Amino acid sequence: MTHWAARYIGRPHSRAGVGPDSFSCWGLLRDIFLREKGVHFPNLEIGDGIRGDSENVQAIKASARASGFRRLERDFAPCDGDIVIMKSVVRLHCGLVLRVNGGMRVLHSSHERGVVLDHWSDAVAGMTVELWGIRNA
Repeated sequence: MTHWAARYIGRPHSRAGVGPDSFSCWGLLRDIFLREKGVHFPNLEIGDGIRGDSENVQAIKASARASGFRRLERDFAPCDGDIVIMKSVVRLHCGLVLRVNGGMRVLHSSHERGVVLDHWSDAVAGMTVELWGIRNA
């Protein structure tokens, strides 16, 4: 694959990883946006447990808003460059939507597999999804 994302794939996951050797899901997004797009997202503290997940979602959203992103309506289809926030009963996660080889993918740092590029449908299966981006309605 010749896409710029290839240089991230295979890096290990770490809870507080901000790169370049390992990444948390948010650390990966921060690094990509700064290096590839020149957009700075403020750093945020990652909390633990259920209360921490709620605080993490709010911190991620505040950081995205501060950088000019906004939550997209449900009828928006995922687009290259969108942030996807994925939530389930037991998991909070985020990634970057990319169009690669003609399909929608999610680049994210998985606890189990490190940085991977998954098909959209595989990445969001069983999750509640919010898209954040910079687009006109």
